[in-house]
Amino acid sequence: MADRRSFLSGFSAGSLFQSSQDCDVLTTEDCSGSDEDDTKDPDMVGLPPAFRSYWKAAVTKPSDFNAWTKLVAYAEKEKHLAACRKAYDSFLLHFPLSHIYWKKYADIEQHFGSAEEVEKIFSRAVKSNPLNVALWTSYILFLLKKVNTKKSAEKLQGVFKEAVDACGMEFHSDDFWSLYIEYEIKNNNFKEAMALYDRVLNIPTQQYETHFQRFNILVSSRSPVEYLTTEELIAIHSKIQAENDNDQIAMEDLPSVDIEDSLSETDLQKIRQHILDTRKQMYLLNEIQVKKRSKFEEGIKRLYFFASPVNVKQLRNWRKYLDFEMSEGQHERIVMLYERCLMPCAKYEEFWLSYAQYMKEHSVEAARSVFERACRIHLPLKFTLHLQWALFEEKLGQLDSARAIMCNLEKVLPGVVMVRLRRVNFERRNGNLQEAERLLREAVHNSSGTKKAAFYAVKLSRLLLKLEKDPEKARDVLVDALKKDPNSPYLHQCLLEVEIARDDVDSVMHCVKSALNSNIHDAIKGILSQRRLEFLEDCGNNINSLLNAYDEHQTLLKQEEFKRKAVHDKEEEEKNKKAKTQSDSASVEDNISTSGIVPHAAASVAHQSVSTTNTTTTESSTHQAIVNTPKSTNSNQPKPTPSTRGKVPVPRPTVRLYMPPHRAPVPPLMAPFFRGSVPPPRMSFQPPMPPVPPYSYRPWMQNYVEYRSPQPWHYNRFYTPF
Repeated sequence: MADRRSFLSGFSAGSLFQSSQDCDVLTTEDCSGSDEDDTKDPDMVGLPPAFRSYWKAAVTKPSDFNAWTKLVAYAEKEKHLAACRKAYDSFLLHFPLSHIYWKKYADIEQHFGSAEEVEKIFSRAVKSNPLNVALWTSYILFLLKKVNTKKSAEKLQGVFKEAVDACGMEFHSDDFWSLYIEYEIKNNNFKEAMALYDRVLNIPTQQYETHFQRFNILVSSRSPVEYLTTEELIAIHSKIQAENDNDQIAMEDLPSVDIEDSLSETDLQKIRQHILDTRKQMYLLNEIQVKKRSKFEEGIKRLYFFASPVNVKQLRNWRKYLDFEMSEGQHERIVMLYERCLMPCAKYEEFWLSYAQYMKEHSVEAARSVFERACRIHLPLKFTLHLQWALFEEKLGQLDSARAIMCNLEKVLPGVVMVRLRRVNFERRNGNLQEAERLLREAVHNSSGTKKAAFYAVKLSRLLLKLEKDPEKARDVLVDALKKDPNSPYLHQCLLEVEIARDDVDSVMHCVKSALNSNIHDAIKGILSQRRLEFLEDCGNNINSLLNAYDEHQTLLKQEEFKRKAVHDKEEEEKNKKAKTQSDSASVEDNISTSGIVPHAAASVAHQSVSTTNTTTTESSTHQAIVNTPKSTNSNQPKPTPSTRGKVPVPRPTVRLYMPPHRAPVPPLMAPFFRGSVPPPRMSFQPPMPPVPPYSYRPWMQNYVEYRSPQPWHYNRFYTPF
């Protein structure tokens, strides 16, 4: 059986291409899983009772980050070492990228005085987070405190080299590089420090300028003999001599033993200047690479894993950054950026799928390891990712592994239709029709009483009909399903197709009859009736059956047309009512707006017209007449008609002013109407108009003569006689 431990080793940019990552292929034995009850764990003996409740809540929903943090917080509060170990070990197994909790776990062990456990925790942490510079730095600082023997110094050197291979190309790895170089300089290992500077000056990092400045200080303050090897010293000296003498000197002709003693101060200065010039070129080339990536690095606000979602802008920035690195074509940098991206974006399957798709072209084992980390640790509930993994294994011929992946997934997510169908189709593609039939029958049984039962029944019937060539069994499946769900249009349609495939006219007629008697939609009934009619036309032998089917089909069409027309008429009636309501309200508003009087402002207008003091005596009498007329006017207002009954009444103005349309000509024959008053001239703005007496309701013939030309009698009238 394959190893079921969590994948903690991760990728490192330096070691990925030297040796493939180990990744165990699953077998069919993995389908059995492990259903052990964590609450019966012997490690729970002696733990606080409240810890058990927190533990149960966490293991019930292992993907709930908050439940685990509550468990860890309680264990820390109680200061119970066994509880802390159990809580942290389980929590970090599910969320290994939580670097803050790795540090907390190490601090707890250090508080209890267990240095060996602290070292083990840091070792596990950096394997789970190979690109986390903060964890590597904390691990190295811990080891620096206990370097007192040759063995411990060798251990520290090994950790330094592992860190360089793992996170040395990270953009924010400056603190680690500074720590490593300072350690070598402190121990007078200037040659090793020089080699480290040669590496870091070629890596785009955030503080690349600082590294170059410190490099200049080291070169200027020390003799080249201290930080250059003998071979490098000879090569540089010979190159300088050849440039000065224009004659290349063979390297074997130069003294090799006493070269350090034979160099003068001038030679050392030239060698020092040569080193600075060559490193300056490296620095300038590296600066170009940094500037290319600076805009993407500025958009990264989250370097490590957090449980909260990532901002949309940052996700977009990661996509653009990955596209840029792919366009550059440097494989190591592409892998490094994918690993960086998958720390804050570990919960986003698109990046895992993109990473796996890229690694397929370079290493099968690396692509498998990407799928394994994503599915076993970070996204155990994303069935699309698991199914892609299964397809990947199936394509490689690892059928047992693909079968185990889907089997385990269905145990984690029971009842997902897509997973069951993928299992069925997997068995069908590989010629195991009996297993495919068993899976579908099991799905029909397990989903009894739900809508999925009809879906699975149709799939099973199609498998039996098309692949196993057994229409009788296919028909029996659908008939049994219809007994439980007689109003499923999907089942009726599929049963009709099966009956037509059997070429049994009586069965076809019975199938359609039962469908027409069910409560399915009329449109589906029409489709089934049309299909029956076509079948009888092509295969039927009884003219009476054909004519009866035709009559029934016409009746269905008429009923459907009648219902459709009724629905259409109802919609038109509602539309007309709505339009009429809007037009009525618009006409009332237009009537008020053309009169120039807002109803609630009528009284103030009347008061203003009556209180005017700079008018003539005729105008004053006219004002007095208007003020005294509202009673008779209100008494003669038209009664509400049936079309306006039930609507909100619009109050009529008590005083009505004559306000002609804007820029409209004044009719010449309307002097009697004004009773000697002169209409105001046309103006670009609306001037105040003199009041007009209300229309007297006499027979319309008496008023017609004086208003008949050139304008109609009702020009600018408020109330029509009829």
